[in-house]
Amino acid sequence: MIPLAFAFADLLLREAESVIFVMFGCFSLLVISDFGGLRRPRAVAYLSATVAGAALVALGTLASSSAWTAAAVMLLIGFAVSFSRVFGGYVAAANTGMLLSFVIAVTIPGPPDVIPARVGGWAIAGLVSTAAAVALWPQLERVTMHKHAAAALKAIADLVEVIGSGVGNADVPGLTDTANQAVQRARQGYTAMARRPTATAPRDRAFAQLLIELERILDMIERPFNEDRPAVRADLGETHRLVAALVAALRASASVLTGGRHPDLHAIEVARLEHRAALDRWAAQELRAGRPVEEVLDGLDFDDTLRVVSYLAFLLGGNAVIAAGGRPQAGDTTRHVLGLIRAHLESPSTVLQGSLRVAIGLALAVGVARAFDLSHAFWVVLGTIQVLRSNALGTGRTIIQAVAGNAIGVVIGGLFALAAGNHPVLMWAAFPVAVFGAAYAATTIGFMLSQAAFTINLIVAFNLISPAGWQVGLVRIEDLLVGALISLVVGLLLWPRGARRELARALAGVYRSLVPYLAHEFDRILGFEPANAADTSRQAVIRSRDRADAAFDTFMTERAGGSFDQETAALLLSGANHALLTGDVLEVIAGGMGYHATSCAEGARDVRVQVDLLMRAYTRLADRLNLSQATEPEPSASMTALRQAALDCLHRWQTNADVGRGAMAVVMAGEWVQNLARLESDLEPAVSTAAEVARKPWWR
Repeated sequence: MIPLAFAFADLLLREAESVIFVMFGCFSLLVISDFGGLRRPRAVAYLSATVAGAALVALGTLASSSAWTAAAVMLLIGFAVSFSRVFGGYVAAANTGMLLSFVIAVTIPGPPDVIPARVGGWAIAGLVSTAAAVALWPQLERVTMHKHAAAALKAIADLVEVIGSGVGNADVPGLTDTANQAVQRARQGYTAMARRPTATAPRDRAFAQLLIELERILDMIERPFNEDRPAVRADLGETHRLVAALVAALRASASVLTGGRHPDLHAIEVARLEHRAALDRWAAQELRAGRPVEEVLDGLDFDDTLRVVSYLAFLLGGNAVIAAGGRPQAGDTTRHVLGLIRAHLESPSTVLQGSLRVAIGLALAVGVARAFDLSHAFWVVLGTIQVLRSNALGTGRTIIQAVAGNAIGVVIGGLFALAAGNHPVLMWAAFPVAVFGAAYAATTIGFMLSQAAFTINLIVAFNLISPAGWQVGLVRIEDLLVGALISLVVGLLLWPRGARRELARALAGVYRSLVPYLAHEFDRILGFEPANAADTSRQAVIRSRDRADAAFDTFMTERAGGSFDQETAALLLSGANHALLTGDVLEVIAGGMGYHATSCAEGARDVRVQVDLLMRAYTRLADRLNLSQATEPEPSASMTALRQAALDCLHRWQTNADVGRGAMAVVMAGEWVQNLARLESDLEPAVSTAAEVARKPWWR
C-alpha cells in the first residue's frame, strides 16, 4: 500500500511537499504505530491519529519559520505528546508516530502556503493506512494471544463451577490440568509478543497482570480444595448463587477479550453480600446446635477461599477489559484523568522524566539541525528519536546498532544505486521490495537490521523524488551521528539509570503507601478507629500505583533487565493491586457492612498484634525495593495466633449471641491477614531479584 500511495502522490499529484508526507505518514501510521485489536476500534484509532497528525503537521509548518521558534515549539510539543502516553491504549501506541508527524513538518522550512499540500499528503497516508489496516490481514498476534487467554478463563470458570457446586469432585484433577495448560499457552503467547521490538502499552501490562491473577486463582483453588477439605461445609443456596455469578464473570471476561461485552462485576458484589449474611446465620445456627467451634471455623475458611477468588475476579475482569483495548467503568472520568495527570507530574515519575528527556533531546536536535542548516535536517531529529532510550546504557548500545545498521544499508543501497544508475524503471521496481523490507524488519528482526532496511528504503525513495545516487546514504549517516550524539548527551545528563531502578523505586512507593491504608482499614474493622473515620491514604496509593504502572511500561521497552524480567515485574505490580483490593474489601466490611470487633475486644487485640507484624513485613519489602539499609528480620504474622483469636471469639459467641458480629469481624480480619501474609511470602523472591538488579550501576 505504501508504494501505491507514494506513486499516486509522485506521479499524479506531482507535489514534492505532499510526497514526503505521504511516505513518512504511511510509515508513522502503519509501521511505527501499533494499533492492534478488532476492525472497528482499529479503524477509529487510525482515523483519529490521522486527524491529530494533520493538526501537528500544520502546527509544525507554522513553527518552521525560524530555528529558535522551531526548537521552542518542539520542546512543548515533544513534552505534551510524550506525556500523553499516561492515558494508555491507542494514545500510547500512537506516541512515536505523532512525534514524527510534527518533526517532519518543523524541520523542513516552509511558508503557511504549503500547509494544504502537507496536510493533504498526511491525510492520504492516513486514509491508505486505515484501509490497509482494516482490510489486509487484520488479525495480529495480540488477537491470537487473547484467544488463548480466553480459553484459560473458560477452563478456570469450569473448574470453579465444579468445585463450588460440591459435586463432580472426581473431575477436579482433570479440569485443573486443563486450566494449567491453558494458562501456560496464554503465557507463551504473551512471552513471544513481548519479545517484539515494539513499545509496550497499558493493555499489554494489563494482560501480564491478568496472567498472574489466573495463576493466583488456580493456586488458591488447589490449596484448600485438593489438599485438606474441612469436615463440615456450609451448603447454602447463597453459595451456589455466588458461584454462578463468579463463573458468569469469568466467562464474560473471556468474552471481552474476543470482542464481547464487559463482565458484570456488580453481580458478584450482590451475591457476595447475600453470601456473607447467610454465612453469619449458618455459623450462629451451628454454634447454637453445639457443633465444635473448630469445625465451624473450618467451614467458614472453606467458603473464604471462594470469596477471595471472587474478589480476584474484580482485578481479573478489569484487566481483561483494559487488555482488550477498553477502559473499566469509572464513575467520574474527569476526576480520573485529573488524578492521572497529577500523579505523573509528581516526582519520582518515569513518565515525567521520560517526557522531559524526549522534549529536551528533540528540541536540541531541531535547534542544531536548523541552526547549522544541515541537509535533510529531519534525519537528525529522526536519529534522536530512534536511539534515545530510557537509560544511558540503552542509548549507547542503540547508537552502536544504529550506526552499524545504517552503514550496512548505505553499502547495499549505494551499490544498488550505482548499478541502477538512477534508472526510473529499476528504482520503481525496487521500491516495493525496499518498503516491504523496512516494514518487516521494523517489527521482526531486530533494531540493527531494521535500520539497514530503513536506510535502503530511504536511498531508493529519495532517488525517486530527486536523483542523488548513493551519496544520500552518506548524508543519512552524518545526520544520524549528530542526532545520536545529542541523544547520548541527553541520556547521560538526564536520569541515566533508566527504568529498572525507577521501577523498583516506584514499586517501593506503592508498598510503602499501602501500609497506612491497610493499617487504617484493619483498625476500623477491629474497632480501634471509628467506622466513619476519614482517611486520605488511599489516594496516595492510587497515585503511587499509577506511577508504578508507567514505570513498568518504560521498563518493558528497555528489555534489558536480565533476571528481572516482565514476569517478575508483573508479579510485583499485581501484588500491589491485590493488596489495594484487600484494603478496599476491609473498607466495605467495616464501613458498608458494619462489622466491628468491639464485642470481642480480646480477640481484636490479638489480631492487631499480627497486623502490626504484617505491616512491618510490607514496610521491609518497600525498604528493600528502595535499596534502604537492611533491617533485622522480625517474626512474621502467626497463623496459629490468628486461628486461636478466631476460636476464642467463636467460643464467646456460643454462649453470648451479642458477640456475633464482633466474632465475625475478628474471623474476617484474620482471614485477610492470612491472605496478605501469603502474598508477602510470594513476593519475597521477586523483591530480592528487583533489588539486586536495581543496585547495578547504570553502565551494566
